[in-house]
Amino acid sequence: MLSRKEKTITIVLMVVLGTCMHFVHEAIPVGMIADFLGNIFPVNETSWEHMKMIWYPFLTAGIILSFRKQNQGYFAAFVVCSVMAMLMQLGAFSTYQSFTGISVLILDIIIYTATMVFCILLAFDFANKKWTQKMLPLWILLAVIITASIVYLTYRPADGYVFLDNEGFHHHEH
Repeated sequence: MLSRKEKTITIVLMVVLGTCMHFVHEAIPVGMIADFLGNIFPVNETSWEHMKMIWYPFLTAGIILSFRKQNQGYFAAFVVCSVMAMLMQLGAFSTYQSFTGISVLILDIIIYTATMVFCILLAFDFANKKWTQKMLPLWILLAVIITASIVYLTYRPADGYVFLDNEGFHHHEH
């Protein structure tokens, strides 16, 4: 079980690191390193690319907490809750942007932060449930599938709303 202090530190680090991820790719010169980092950090302003700002902090926290607390339930809970967070964020972005027709930075930040905090708190709660304690191979497989999907769709984005940037363009390269 995590203390209140550990939970607070985890939440703050995940939100801050996730937010900082937004700016890493722009700071790296073009080349092989930038191409590799594009698998982890957002490379454009599409909703899909911003899912990386959720996935990798959740994955990292799940791995670290599982080892620190000797409880694989943290890994499972953070993987599952990352999927919830990505779906919630995509749903919220899609809904408000369908009405406004634009992306509003402050609203994007509020949605991202609220979604992260809510789903991190759920992950803390889920970590000690029986269903997270079992079936480690399933949770690892799910994490591999999500990571592979993110990498694949970074290089070969699909058609659809979540792959459009703020100006309505598809990005097929990074």
